[in-house]
Amino acid sequence: MDQVTGQQTGQIAAAIARVTGAVGYVQKTGRNTHHRYTYASDEDLARAIGPALAEHGLAIAPINMTHAREGKSVIVTVTWEIRHSSGESMQMMTIGEDADRGDGKAVYKCMTGARKYLLRLVFCIATGDDAEIATPDDAGPSAKEELYRMAREAADGDVEKLAKSIDYVDNLTESQARAKLAQKRASR
Repeated sequence: MDQVTGQQTGQIAAAIARVTGAVGYVQKTGRNTHHRYTYASDEDLARAIGPALAEHGLAIAPINMTHAREGKSVIVTVTWEIRHSSGESMQMMTIGEDADRGDGKAVYKCMTGARKYLLRLVFCIATGDDAEIATPDDAGPSAKEELYRMAREAADGDVEKLAKSIDYVDNLTESQARAKLAQKRASR
């Protein structure tokens, strides 16, 4: 659900573009040692984007949230409002999902995931590995990262299409992602 309020959208769109240009790339500092991958944490994104939002007159807040359980999964749907100092605003909806491990954190984890997707999608934030500092053990983007990059290119600005592609890639194991990437490269 995308909704831009007000008669004009030029100021909020320009501010979003300026934030995108200011933030550009966010280095991954989060590390999942169990599944052996790195990720851009919520803190990484907040630290990178917060000053640019303030500088360009943008504020983001959740205005509605629903959650549901499906077996051990918790699914949270969040509607966000992005407001510009001009008075223009837009609303977007993102979804977060997590397994309930009985630690009482599932909804919070879902909210964090939903916020990370909002920031990555609206501001086109790149979070791939920096090839210039890659080590022999980490010599480039993973298959999932490459599929994310391809999804961004294929979406061509279509936020819903990109969100669906990201959700699809998120549900792949790394070996499934490698197979899908090989299939895509072979079909070119």
